[in-house]
Amino acid sequence: MQEKRNIRLLIGLVISSLALIVVVYISARENFDVIDKKLFQVEDQTEINKVVIKPAQGQQVELGFEGGRWRVNNTYDADQQMIKILFATLLQTEPRRPVTATIQDSISNYIRTTGQEVELYAGNNLVKQFWVGGNDRKTETWFQLPDDVPYIVQVPGYRLYIASVFELAANDWRDKRIFNFNWQNFKSLETHFSQQSNQGFTISVANQLFVINEVAVADTTKLSHYLESVFNLQADQFLSVSGKYDSLLATTPIYSISIKDIANRQYQLEVFPQLKDEQLILGRVNSELPALFNPTQIATIARKRSYFEF
Repeated sequence: MQEKRNIRLLIGLVISSLALIVVVYISARENFDVIDKKLFQVEDQTEINKVVIKPAQGQQVELGFEGGRWRVNNTYDADQQMIKILFATLLQTEPRRPVTATIQDSISNYIRTTGQEVELYAGNNLVKQFWVGGNDRKTETWFQLPDDVPYIVQVPGYRLYIASVFELAANDWRDKRIFNFNWQNFKSLETHFSQQSNQGFTISVANQLFVINEVAVADTTKLSHYLESVFNLQADQFLSVSGKYDSLLATTPIYSISIKDIANRQYQLEVFPQLKDEQLILGRVNSELPALFNPTQIATIARKRSYFEF
């Protein structure tokens, strides 16, 4: 009887020892596998004054801070909301885990042939460089540092396709405001309606007041609201490739607005008829850049001469 009891105690001791070994192993492994959550972040975002995004296929995008504002490719003002989204993404993105070892090489190659290389600069110093890529279903994003393995990344608490921020074309980073200039330098505004030439008008400044040249007595409240709508007009999106709108762009716009400043620089918007089953309205900025507009917003600038008459 005592011998059986001793055997049971020995078996229990062995099982307890094995359990302890397993717990210690798992704990040691977890400590070994701890991932630096700031692996793809910079120490101080406020020092970043240039972000360069280099797609494996497509046009490079350079976002630079100069003269107190962000610019796109040293040419256009950047959309400040998009800049906030970019830096929020850089700040909150964390590595979740490395890609499975058996597919690390293939994913790394995929990122470098289809993804984007991202460079962050403080002054002229490169402070962070990594690659961004995503799967075809746009459900998973990978980040990879040079000479490291790719990681599946996440923004904790959200299900986001993070790579989409870095896949944007240069036009998507542009400020969406159409007449984006210093309105203290306003000289004149001219509107032309292609099928109603007698409804066009010109706004100029006389004695520090806005006047409509073709209207003897204009409703100043309506005129003020109209100019405010023009000043605040924004596109929903710019089109890098016009595609299905090519034929419409070849037609005559239903109306156009041209503004000149005191340096005789011209800013123009042409607006085309709304296509059947289309929710947005097509426009063309400065005779070259197609853009899509919300019908409700653009309706406020489609005013004819008679609208301003008392």
